[in-house]
Amino acid sequence: MKTARKQRRDQGSGSISQRQSDGRWVIRLELPPHQDGRRRRKITTAKTKVAAVARLRELQRDLDIAGDLTTSSPTVAEYLKGWMERKSRDDLKPRTAQTYESTIKQNIVPAIGRYHLDKLTPIHVRQMQDFILGQGKSPTTALSAYRILAKALADALRDGRVTRNVAAVADAPKRAISKRGALTATQARQLLTSNSSDLSNAARLSIALLAGLRQGEKLGLTADMIDLKRGIITVAWQLQSLKANVQIPPHHEAIQITNSLWLTRPKSRAGWREVPMAPQLQQILAHYLERFPPNKHGLIFHNNGNPIPPAKDGRDWKQALSNANLEHVPLHSARHTTATLLHSLGVPDLVRISILGHSSSTVTAGYTHVTTEEAIEAMNKLGRLIES
Repeated sequence: MKTARKQRRDQGSGSISQRQSDGRWVIRLELPPHQDGRRRRKITTAKTKVAAVARLRELQRDLDIAGDLTTSSPTVAEYLKGWMERKSRDDLKPRTAQTYESTIKQNIVPAIGRYHLDKLTPIHVRQMQDFILGQGKSPTTALSAYRILAKALADALRDGRVTRNVAAVADAPKRAISKRGALTATQARQLLTSNSSDLSNAARLSIALLAGLRQGEKLGLTADMIDLKRGIITVAWQLQSLKANVQIPPHHEAIQITNSLWLTRPKSRAGWREVPMAPQLQQILAHYLERFPPNKHGLIFHNNGNPIPPAKDGRDWKQALSNANLEHVPLHSARHTTATLLHSLGVPDLVRISILGHSSSTVTAGYTHVTTEEAIEAMNKLGRLIES
């Protein structure tokens, strides 16, 4: 008599059973078959029957949403690829996503990408740090890679892909101690005076030194953000260079200006702010806007209608320092100069935080508001210091 063939379970069906060897409960879930028709199942374990039932239901929900599940732990490289796809689509700002992708590709994957996610140990985290430093890169780069890996593993832990975040156990690399040069009041005055004949550059230098805007915030200024009557600059956009095929998450505002230049919102809530103008900055901008109307996108800084790329603005900064016979300091030092000079004038920390758009680390600052009068007086003091 011919024996009847056992019918295969349908996709999404599952079972639980207790293993005699150690008492753990085994969860089995039917997955879509291999291309050649061979059976595929997701198999995992839980300590209790209740936990096993809950885990089976969770896996069935995930299968219903995704259409398939992995049957073994992915490598770090495989997991990070999928993790970045989700983060870029749902969470990260475009520029941050580019930084994450670059760090993963250049530093994390070459060091530990081949290891399976569930086999990672704190030793592998230290191995990654040693690899980065061994390439001659800075401790700051190692720290950035560590933080990204820690975030990815935190998500993997939350999703049940790993049982612990090994990065949280390993020591974080120490940040490299670096000093960004800040110009003195005399040097700032010398820089502005030596470049006063180039009105476009003079206006950008003045905003950098007398308003403390970040480079992207400065290049992303539109005409409706300049209130000459009130003497206020509203920081609401930043011009950023992004890759051509960048994905903009639905909840992030962005405007494409050219193939690679975009207007995006400031990096944090604190970055969206109003900055009072020192009197001389107000005069320079009034003169500049009379001579150079905004381009079709409303940008006040442009070159024959084309937005000024960050790279060109950086080259202009170097040339301006050379014109003033000053030693080279990074462009971001202009912002440090604003902060340092405001501090030297005795401007309270809370007022400086408000002007520069920094996030405060204290709870009190979150519930305290700087009056417009305080900020205006601070910027007037800064203007008098550089002008005198």
